[in-house]
Amino acid sequence: MNSFNFITIILLLGASQGLFLAFLLLNKPENKTANRLLAFLMSSYSAFIAESAINASEWTAQCPHLIGITAGAILLVPVLHYLYARALIHQRHTFSKRQLLHFIPFAALYLSALFPFYLKSGAYKLAFLNNIAQNGPPAFLLFFNWLIIFQGLIYMAVTLQMLKKHRMTLKDNFSSIEKINLNWLRNITLMTLLLWALGLVIEIWQLFEPGTSITLSAPIMTAFFIYTMGYMGLRQPEIFSGAADVKDVQKYQRSGLSKTMAQELHEKLIHLMETKKPFTDSNLKLNQLAKMISTTPNYLSQVINEKRQQNFFDFVNGYRIQEAQTMIQNPASQQTTLLAIAYDVGFNSKSAFNTAFKKHTAMTPSQFRKNPQM
Repeated sequence: MNSFNFITIILLLGASQGLFLAFLLLNKPENKTANRLLAFLMSSYSAFIAESAINASEWTAQCPHLIGITAGAILLVPVLHYLYARALIHQRHTFSKRQLLHFIPFAALYLSALFPFYLKSGAYKLAFLNNIAQNGPPAFLLFFNWLIIFQGLIYMAVTLQMLKKHRMTLKDNFSSIEKINLNWLRNITLMTLLLWALGLVIEIWQLFEPGTSITLSAPIMTAFFIYTMGYMGLRQPEIFSGAADVKDVQKYQRSGLSKTMAQELHEKLIHLMETKKPFTDSNLKLNQLAKMISTTPNYLSQVINEKRQQNFFDFVNGYRIQEAQTMIQNPASQQTTLLAIAYDVGFNSKSAFNTAFKKHTAMTPSQFRKNPQM
């Protein structure tokens, strides 16, 4: 085993930072369910990192009862990550008894292997650790390692799919989503998926090179990774401010909207967009626009999807881009900045304006201003 060294210090600092972030999250008043889940997630990460630090030092020889003391915490990480994402997506999310089923693998591992191991003597634990160092992990430990890795990969894949569906739902309800799109969580989930993939590589590597120091790479990366997720979580006090009425717009197999009604609503919608220009409201939502033409959000969504082959987000932003093009071409607006035009037509940020403009025109606003005939 390695002595107390720089790597051990890095791991312990990462574990301490995770616990500190967990404490801050538990005392944060907004979105308590999500913050508590993130706090438990940070604590689980810290336990995993601390376990790695202990195993990388000589502390186990001096205090063998530290061996495996937090080994099961890694099973909680993907479950808590998934439940945290659910809590952010569903603002009124409450933890239900049904969700306890996600913790069955942890409970099974703890009761069948970890708890009995904790009751063993210090000499037994040292002999067990030395046997692994000399002969590699026993079959049951390899099985649990593979189980843990595949559990992590599956939960991250499901979380990514859930976030993708959530983004589609937002685009069916909101005309501006940059403040509520959870892209930061999607990116962190991708990073976590890569960590689990690294764990898979490590396990395969261990089959050929048991005992190699590559086993420390995952906890070291996790020690740095824990800062990102914890601080991003702390920076989301109002991530769903004004988004409490998000609904997954149902598809239209059972819709009572006739073709005649759909055509009438479509004509009313286009007339409204061209005369009243409600798209200039940066916070325009599906239900607000539906009220303006005296229909339901589901009917309006159906009309936009079927008549325009667009979701609500792209439909509204298409009008914003058309209005921006008109303003850019107007000689009276030549001294007006592109950012001011973006705000005038309903965008909340320069980046959102540039992205939408390029999507609808295949050029940037600056390129269009220089040569509007392209």
